[in-house]
Amino acid sequence: MSARTSPPAPAAGRGPGHRMARALVPGAARPVIVGEYPYYRADPANWAANLRELRALGIDVVSWYLPWRFHEVGEGEGRSFDFTGRTDPQRDVVGLLELAARAGLAVLLKPGPFIHAEVQLGGLPDRLCGPAHAPYQGLDGAVLTSQAKPLPSLLDPAVRAEADRWLRAVADEVVAKAAAPYGPVVALQLGNEGMAGEAHLPIDAQDASPAGREAFARWLAGRGLTDEAARSAEELDRWPTALRMLWSRWSGHAITGLWDHISGLFPDGPARMANVPLANAAAPRAALDAWAARQRALAGSGYLLGHTEWVGNPARDPAALSSHLTGILLGGTDVAEANWGFTWTDDTFAAPGTPVFNALLALLLGSTTVSVYTACAAGTWNALVDMDPEGLRAEGVDPALHAPPYCPGAPLAESGAHQANAQGVRLLAAFLDRFGGILLDTEPELDALVLLDRALPEAGAWQRGGGRTPLGELADSVHAQLRDSGRLIGLGWLDAHRVPDRAVPVGVLRAGHPDAPAVPGELTVAAGAPAAGAVAAFVAALPSAGAPRGTSEGRRAVLLARTGPEDVRVIGGFNPTDAADRITGPDGAWELDLPAGSAAVAVSRGGSLLGWLATPAPEGSAAAALTWAGEKADALRVTAS
Repeated sequence: MSARTSPPAPAAGRGPGHRMARALVPGAARPVIVGEYPYYRADPANWAANLRELRALGIDVVSWYLPWRFHEVGEGEGRSFDFTGRTDPQRDVVGLLELAARAGLAVLLKPGPFIHAEVQLGGLPDRLCGPAHAPYQGLDGAVLTSQAKPLPSLLDPAVRAEADRWLRAVADEVVAKAAAPYGPVVALQLGNEGMAGEAHLPIDAQDASPAGREAFARWLAGRGLTDEAARSAEELDRWPTALRMLWSRWSGHAITGLWDHISGLFPDGPARMANVPLANAAAPRAALDAWAARQRALAGSGYLLGHTEWVGNPARDPAALSSHLTGILLGGTDVAEANWGFTWTDDTFAAPGTPVFNALLALLLGSTTVSVYTACAAGTWNALVDMDPEGLRAEGVDPALHAPPYCPGAPLAESGAHQANAQGVRLLAAFLDRFGGILLDTEPELDALVLLDRALPEAGAWQRGGGRTPLGELADSVHAQLRDSGRLIGLGWLDAHRVPDRAVPVGVLRAGHPDAPAVPGELTVAAGAPAAGAVAAFVAALPSAGAPRGTSEGRRAVLLARTGPEDVRVIGGFNPTDAADRITGPDGAWELDLPAGSAAVAVSRGGSLLGWLATPAPEGSAAAALTWAGEKADALRVTAS
């Protein structure tokens, strides 16, 4: 099979460094480290010292959610908001911003209105989650809940009016007084994981409350689709395929429309960003396709997009690594939220090896940020923040998992003591101080690039059973090619193709009739039907851009590489399995020994090693080792400062 070859792009605009890093820290010469500080769980007497210590560890930007229910005081018409500590010192966000500025930290504020953050009802007041407001209910009839209580539809005008009052208060009383460039607030997060965690839910779980249905109908009518608008009120089983495809597109616009509304309530100055969860590539009900279907609107919104990483542990689970590959390659996002100490499902997150592995993976895939969530294990909060234990039990969650401190394995304890993960933050800060500028100026070494027709996930999101969707099979194939052949297959959208800086073979996946005449370098598959192996075969047959960059001895570890000016290369080895592996470079130029669950990244120029780092090894366990040009490279290993 032949494939198209893309011409080299101009040198201008090289690298992804114009994204999140430079929005958070203007002029940033390296990826930036963002640390979450949940002030509403920490004693105000500890705030100043905690922030100073986070800065000393290497945090550049501190972020925090603002829980609406915590700052609202009074009842009925007498409701107001306390941001200065007049009713409780822990509500003094204005003073906290001053402390952050004194500590040399920029600030990313996240006012919701729904924040999740393991706060009762995601920070919403109780009254919004009762019978007086229409719940967020999907086309499948399921109600979105928090602590077993229904969350309200944020498309409901009555709910939005209440949310606007909260957000305007944050804008006027907090942000206006501290907005960049004259204050520390450099960015605002719009909503949370969409608006209320829905950006990676199955397509039929999208908000179809009465207000949601009405908003969809207005969107259709605004595009001249009056017949479809009329039919949108019918039951889902009566919807034709074309209307379902339109819902797939609407699902992203429903989110971005709310982002636009929230953004307009705040003053100019701070950048606007949003976090979108990565999708589990193996999740049921075609959740990956639903996530991808929303990308047309999300990526076109003009906001900075980050991602949250709650799809398992790539350092221990190859399936989770596969989800990261697909999500970051196709979404092109920076890290907005990564686990640094929650041990709900995996104790290894409390040791630096796991979060450093995941941070290095994201950096090699192009992220310009490192997220430390949460940076401080805090244990002082009141009943407004605490989640209802009976509600948690009703959702199958043990309330003991949410007992103080919050994020027990965080790098810093509220007392000021350094915990195990502090080593990981210091290690990444030292590495980025030395080599972060080089990293920002590199591009991934792709062996081939697959461009995807958006119609495939928009239809695939509705596929139920019968095997993998075309996108699902593509995700599996990208991981398999990297694991088994050492080839990195890039992903992009057919209608938004950015030409790589070096020529690579390009394959195209189109939606259409499978019996359509064959076009070299293209595969046409039926939208909404299982791929049945066709996509995997297509990807495997794509030619490679160059010679193999390394060989995995046990086909356990995978290798990623990036190239920059002046013959700079950054190579990263990642072993997400439970047994050791070795990656050997071409002609034995280098060898990387990777114990189970470890990763290492090396930087070279003109074939000479400049430095490298590896995930910290558990006590008593073997550490990753690098041999370069026949010699052990221990002297050039970056360590935690």
